[in-house]
Amino acid sequence: MKNISLFAGAWMVSMGIAAPALAGTDSVKMTFESVIEAGTCTAQIQSNAGAAISELDFGTVYKSDLSAKSRVEPFKLVFSSCSGVAKAKYTAKPSSGSSCSGPSFAGTGTAQAVAVELWKGQQDSGIALACNTSPEQDIDVKSGGGSVDMNARMVVAPDRNISDVTTGDTSIPVTFAVTYE
Repeated sequence: MKNISLFAGAWMVSMGIAAPALAGTDSVKMTFESVIEAGTCTAQIQSNAGAAISELDFGTVYKSDLSAKSRVEPFKLVFSSCSGVAKAKYTAKPSSGSSCSGPSFAGTGTAQAVAVELWKGQQDSGIALACNTSPEQDIDVKSGGGSVDMNARMVVAPDRNISDVTTGDTSIPVTFAVTYE
């Protein structure tokens, strides 16, 4: 008899629990809060050795270097700490006080008829970042960052020849504009 009364008691308890669930709820409210921020990366120009730089120093350049197009300095664009973006797009353009000399970036200073070519990858076989057309380039940064090997080459300015080059100092300011997707 004890078995029957225990079974009956358990049945009564389960009936008591199920009965209130029949009353429904018409609606439930919730508010979602968040801060939405644009994704970005930390962008930096680095020497070929990996040191952060703001100037690429060619040192002394001879007219024979300009004629031979042999003065090349490698550097890198490095994107790190990327968050919320899959792609960075960049372009090179003349900075304030600088200008284009055809596809090259013109120098300012006492040296005349000199310019710099910018290349993504190797000069002559990579992609020229022409000053006058400013092509946009992409880099995949989904994994949190990436880098682009670049080269700068000192040359005789377009539409000029080596006899137009004068000695002196030159500065060629360039800005890399970056957007993110």
